[in-house]
Amino acid sequence: MDELQEDPEKPQKSGRVAATSVIWGVSGGMLTICIPLVIVTKTGAILPLATIVGAALATFAVWLGENNNSQVKQLEDRIAFLETIVTTQNSNKD
Repeated sequence: MDELQEDPEKPQKSGRVAATSVIWGVSGGMLTICIPLVIVTKTGAILPLATIVGAALATFAVWLGENNNSQVKQLEDRIAFLETIVTTQNSNKD
């Protein structure tokens, strides 16, 4: 029966994997552009390092970011609880 239950973390992880692949795909393209720019401008490894550091920080933010789904779930539960209270109070008045 446990096999039939969905893992609540699975959709979130698949979204994180997709975001990570987009981040590193774009940074790969930026690195491809940086190599000729470094040769032409003679800036050294500043542009490629900035690209790699930016992609690493973005990946870090995606994987260690706060889970907003749990906050949304908590708010939905609070609203449902308040609706129950109001409905109960209205039915008691009748």
